[in-house]
Amino acid sequence: MIQFLSALPAVLGLTGFVVYYFLLRNRGGDRITLDIIAKLRREAPERLPPHPEKLDPQALTKLIENDAALRAKVSDQDFTLLRDALRQQFVTSLVVYAICAAVFVTGIGLYIYLAIRPKPVVISSISEESVDPAAHGLPVDIDGLRVHWSQAGDPEDIRLSLENMNTAGRTGAKTVRSTEAQAVFSPDDYHDILSDRRHGGHNRLRVVFQTASAEFVSPEFDMAVGTTILAARLEPLRVKIMGTIDNSAIYNYDFEAKLLLWASRPGQPAAPVTYGGNIRYGHNDVLLSPDLHYRWDTAKLVYFGPDDLRTVRTQLLGF
Repeated sequence: MIQFLSALPAVLGLTGFVVYYFLLRNRGGDRITLDIIAKLRREAPERLPPHPEKLDPQALTKLIENDAALRAKVSDQDFTLLRDALRQQFVTSLVVYAICAAVFVTGIGLYIYLAIRPKPVVISSISEESVDPAAHGLPVDIDGLRVHWSQAGDPEDIRLSLENMNTAGRTGAKTVRSTEAQAVFSPDDYHDILSDRRHGGHNRLRVVFQTASAEFVSPEFDMAVGTTILAARLEPLRVKIMGTIDNSAIYNYDFEAKLLLWASRPGQPAAPVTYGGNIRYGHNDVLLSPDLHYRWDTAKLVYFGPDDLRTVRTQLLGF
């Protein structure tokens, strides 16, 4: 529609020029008519109607043909010129009307074409966030990643993938409808393209969209390397608490965390008890009291620092 409207002034200008050109050429017929009327005013004014100067070539030709006295006053050459002017006027009018009709039909055709032709999908306003509320929107590589976008144009199936800006590695493409406006990548989808696996590190990523006619990319964003605080029950009363990345312990990583359990003594009601506190690398075994009866289904692991809490998740194993 914008393209059509931008071209409209040029089309109308060209049409106006053509119409003006043909009307300018038709002024010759008007001069012949006025010359003949002037001659008849001198030689037979009584045979002319009131205001004869308003007669056009067609009306004057008909008047002369129907009045023998007027015909006798006009020479064959002038009458032939008058007929030629009449014919020229007809041809001019026909051409002008044809051009105007062609411009009108062309404009209608262009409007219909622009209105019904397929509109390519345009992707914009791309954003990314973790699916885990604990991340408060920060992309973390142990969470799912939700991608949002806005789209314009006719709906179609599009493909999107994540790309590592450092290595150019890409995930497999997901196919979604453009109008869905969001898609979720699981950690398994993008784990293989993550090159930085250091504690506290991050990977530079972007989202790549492929439509039927174009490719769109998101601004670069950082995906933080996430830490999992694992509490594993290795023996009935021995629990190991450690920080891990990709299921491997983080070397020399000290942190603060506590394991909470509900437990009871014989004949007494259950109450919460905690273990842990400052967890040091290599000294991270926690021994539980043999005098208590533990409710293992109530186990909770709480992390206190020093890392950004948005990048840390907890996991219980063997409870």
